[in-house]
Amino acid sequence: MTIEELEYITARANESATDRQEWESLRTLSEGRMRDDRQDDETRLRWARLALTACQRQGRAGDLESTKALANQAYIRVHVIREFGPVQGDPIRDTHDLCDKVFREIGASRDQIADEAAEWRSAPPNRMLRLRYAKNLLTPLKPLMDSIPQSDPIRQDLAEWLSLIPNLP
Repeated sequence: MTIEELEYITARANESATDRQEWESLRTLSEGRMRDDRQDDETRLRWARLALTACQRQGRAGDLESTKALANQAYIRVHVIREFGPVQGDPIRDTHDLCDKVFREIGASRDQIADEAAEWRSAPPNRMLRLRYAKNLLTPLKPLMDSIPQSDPIRQDLAEWLSLIPNLP
């Protein structure tokens, strides 16, 4: 199938009627094609949009927990930002938007996560799981540090969040 056909089908797909494996197949195919540097940049960005759509549909349909869906989206968006550069206001390439979404999804402040991480070995399972989710969400953002200018305030926020990763389960 061509990218045009997949975009057409995706735009008209009924989320609840589409098989979970179909969204996963589309995400996997689209991610591979977005990384194919033999294609022109615009086509690669279209593949990235398709991959993100598949992730979002998986999350909304309940086929994938929100943390995993967002982590998949983060990996895709970070790749696009690194390949094509950040663009504020762009739905894929906005580093501030991506970081804000991840920080919000973690559901606690950086200080709260740091405090909990200090004692994670004796924490109840639900707290350990929350810390693990935080780590799974933050890890895809590591490569962003190279794409964010020193003067950008989000860089300091991100650096502080990323410094928590070694202490998380």
